[in-house]
Amino acid sequence: MAESYDVIVIGAGPGGVAAAVRASQLGAKTALVEAVHWGGFCLNRACVPTKLFAAAVERRRGLAAAARLGLRDVAGEIDPGALFGLKDELVSYFAMGTEGLLKAKKVSLLAGRGRLAGPGRVAVGESLHEAKAVILAVGAAWARPDFPGADLEAVVHPARLLEEAKIPASALLLGAGPWALEWAQFLSACGCRVTVAARERGLLPGFDPEIGQRLRAAWKNDPVTFLAGCRVIRASRNPEGGLAVTLSVKDREETRAFERVIHFERRPALEDLGLESVGLKDLRGNEQLQTAVPGIFAVGDATGCFPDLSHGSTAMGILAAENALGAARTYDPRVVPRIAFTSPQAASVGLGEEEAEEAGYDVVTGTAAVAATPMAMIQGAAHGVVKVVGDKRYGELLGVHALAPFATEIIGAGALALQMEATLEELARAALPHPTIAESLAEAAREALGWAIYLP
Repeated sequence: MAESYDVIVIGAGPGGVAAAVRASQLGAKTALVEAVHWGGFCLNRACVPTKLFAAAVERRRGLAAAARLGLRDVAGEIDPGALFGLKDELVSYFAMGTEGLLKAKKVSLLAGRGRLAGPGRVAVGESLHEAKAVILAVGAAWARPDFPGADLEAVVHPARLLEEAKIPASALLLGAGPWALEWAQFLSACGCRVTVAARERGLLPGFDPEIGQRLRAAWKNDPVTFLAGCRVIRASRNPEGGLAVTLSVKDREETRAFERVIHFERRPALEDLGLESVGLKDLRGNEQLQTAVPGIFAVGDATGCFPDLSHGSTAMGILAAENALGAARTYDPRVVPRIAFTSPQAASVGLGEEEAEEAGYDVVTGTAAVAATPMAMIQGAAHGVVKVVGDKRYGELLGVHALAPFATEIIGAGALALQMEATLEELARAALPHPTIAESLAEAAREALGWAIYLP
């Protein structure tokens, strides 16, 4: 029998790292188990790489408008090879930094595949460890699509694209969520012919529908083809190379050629986790993130609480560690922002207008077009809106939604307002700095209350 711990965390992604550090801060003897990558999927295969690509797209768009700001002879063309090289440098740097951080926080690092081995026991390779509490942050695994031909080599997930470090000539992206749209813009900016196939009728499912509608309008001149209400019937090898993909588009079948089909679906990574040793079938938990087995907590993608949100996983990890050591804090997913690093950026937190109506609220909304603000004009932002959703009866703020430059930064104020149970009146009277895009938050709240200052 190896060492005993107060808390053992399995999985060193955002949720696992946060849980391990917080448990150690609270005085618990803590171990963190990781088989492959310190920093997890987000750092190595998702958040850091894709946001680097999104930054390149944003800079390129800015350079295209540079002449308007008096900058001469400015041009921008993305060099994918250089960008993939920078990605590797950043990922390596942050992975080493994560490992160093954990050691500095006095967390014991156990390298290897971790699995449950009965109540209060965790096996890592051939070693067996005991723990008073176990936190599972094992993330998710890729889920193959279910259409015929989905097992062909040219049907890939984004991590495979990162490994290949090449831009395909053409690609069909399955889904219109944030991840898919970020990849769509990047691949298109690198010269790939991109088609987005979405089962839904609009972009960004899970966001307030108005945000997706406005993003589609903002992309009307982009060389990206959108197929709404679309599903893949089958895929086969194309004699000329790549794939022949048969699609159902608005109940009509058609076949198109693509070099790659890219899928984004993932499922909780529960295989070989030893759940049967403690009588668990999945990792669904209560509001305090405890599973059906006392002393076992689960956070992040492993719980099935998609979409993939590393900041949500971090918040869950902190709460799970505190609850594992005796607290009774609850996790509220409604105050976790949903974000898309598209251009323009999109962000939502809380309830959308339709969700609020379905929940029985007497809904009032307010919108402020960001294009009317001085900073938007300076930035050359022709599209965008900040929208608030509230309850007319009590003035409660229910949701904040934005499509704008820096929306992923602005939404933090909305998340904090919801967490602190702010009212529309309180948001309307906030003295937000000028000139900024963020000042549209207050103006949208004023518009909801009927006393907008700067809107016509």
